[in-house]
Amino acid sequence: MSKELSIFVLMRKLLLLSVILYTQTAISSNIQVELKGIIAQFSNSFRVHELDELTGYNFIQIKALNVEQTIFVFQYKEQQTPEYQAINLIRQLPYYVLHQEDTEIKLRSTLPNDTLFNKQWHLPIIKATQAWDLNRKGVNKAGDTIVIAVIDDGLHINHPDFQGNIWINYADTIGNGIDDDSNGYIDDHYGWNFVGNDNDISDSNYYKAGHGTPVAGIIGARGNNITGVTGIMWNVKLMIVNFTDTGRFPNTFQSDVIKAYNYVLHQRKLYNSTNGQKGAFVVATNASWGVDGKFPNQAPIWCSLYDTLGKYGITNVSAATNNNGSLVDTDGDLPTLCPSNHLITVNSTSSSDKHFNSGFSPISIDLSAPGSSIFSTGAYTKANIDLDRIYRSGFSGTSFATPMVTAAVGVLHSYACERVLDSIKTNPAKGSLMMRKFILEGVDPIDDLNGKNVTGGRLNIKKSMEIMDQYCYGYVGTNSILSSHNLSLYPNPGNGSIQLVSDVSIQKIECFDFSGKHIDCNVKGSNISIEHLSSGMYFFKIYTQNSTHSLKYLKLH
Repeated sequence: MSKELSIFVLMRKLLLLSVILYTQTAISSNIQVELKGIIAQFSNSFRVHELDELTGYNFIQIKALNVEQTIFVFQYKEQQTPEYQAINLIRQLPYYVLHQEDTEIKLRSTLPNDTLFNKQWHLPIIKATQAWDLNRKGVNKAGDTIVIAVIDDGLHINHPDFQGNIWINYADTIGNGIDDDSNGYIDDHYGWNFVGNDNDISDSNYYKAGHGTPVAGIIGARGNNITGVTGIMWNVKLMIVNFTDTGRFPNTFQSDVIKAYNYVLHQRKLYNSTNGQKGAFVVATNASWGVDGKFPNQAPIWCSLYDTLGKYGITNVSAATNNNGSLVDTDGDLPTLCPSNHLITVNSTSSSDKHFNSGFSPISIDLSAPGSSIFSTGAYTKANIDLDRIYRSGFSGTSFATPMVTAAVGVLHSYACERVLDSIKTNPAKGSLMMRKFILEGVDPIDDLNGKNVTGGRLNIKKSMEIMDQYCYGYVGTNSILSSHNLSLYPNPGNGSIQLVSDVSIQKIECFDFSGKHIDCNVKGSNISIEHLSSGMYFFKIYTQNSTHSLKYLKLH
């Protein structure tokens, strides 16, 4: 021991006598308490036995925390050595720099205080709970309020778990009987009901949104409000577009679908054109419905809408058929088969991550999400209120898997970095395609989903956010992120005279029919012609310098 330390030890012995006596008395009383700790840093190194002697053996244990032996944790029992005395002992040591309390560390898990959250088994599986650690906002870094359009059978505005999360069209004053924003709908303050052709978004007088309410709840029931359940997005604005009711035989037509989508489209176009002064920043639409047995050639206007919506920055998500074992490519399913890169199609999984009661396709269904006995918000009807059923389990099917993917689009928009936001601002279509890419690349591969969807995977929101981070940090470039989606066929659907739109050099183009048989097609530069072929679905394999891409095309006549 150095001379300096020896003198210091001698001087300290008298000063520590009272502390030692106090400690011995406390030990003899056999007080059982937890150890506390103080972490201290020094400018010179020590050995543990030197610190033991310098502090009069007052600490239960002293442990070095680094190889240099300049940082130590001093453990003690407060009943034997009060905290202030322990700190004073440490502060008087030679070469003392600073100290802090050694407190317990807990893994950060941002869980809401919603009373029924523990019933929502799907949220941990898709890593929504981990995504909340990164972001829970409903506004992106550019100040845009995230809006998701729920095209369904409505939502009652008085439901307690949606307060503050329902989109309001402030541009159209309610009750004045005037179409203030000139969009063709009078007083559409809370959205529009295309069934009743009015502004009552809560469905018909009888059924009251029995389907749209749980769908909306999965996306955006208010989170952390000590009420009911939590949506994947705690804070979001839900644009309620009612195009059907929950009756047994609702009179719903494709024309209703087209009107509903165009209502949403108008609001986003207006937002883009006015730099956010009017309209709504709609980032996604949710379609938890469809038509079994139908093909895109029977709905070309409907199918073409998805590219139009995507052009203005809207990503669209739709539910595949619930017909288990149905290969949608041959059996038909709308809008699943619509050939748009701005459409994400979803089938469902069980709580054990198995493919669950839904159609499949390794070509036309993109990914899966949980869709078995989901716990969500129930319709806010008098009967449900009386029976305490405004929250319940048992919602099964692709209808309830789809809104999880839709919500993921909203989460990514609210989390987006400046690089992504710049793309969304300058090229909304590119922004939509990037969101699709982040989601599809972020799935968890599941063995039981091989051949059931394009990705062979189930939604993982946290992983999609991490893939976005890779792009934000510059680890991957735009072309890598967009992959095949920086190529498109125009117009699609069309009459067989096709223009290939690409920002990369094309090496070769091959054409195939729906069965995968190679067919002859006329290719001149970026122009493709299959006008001589019959109507139906075709595939084009596009070879670029670094990769190969497959695109679907629908020929009408």
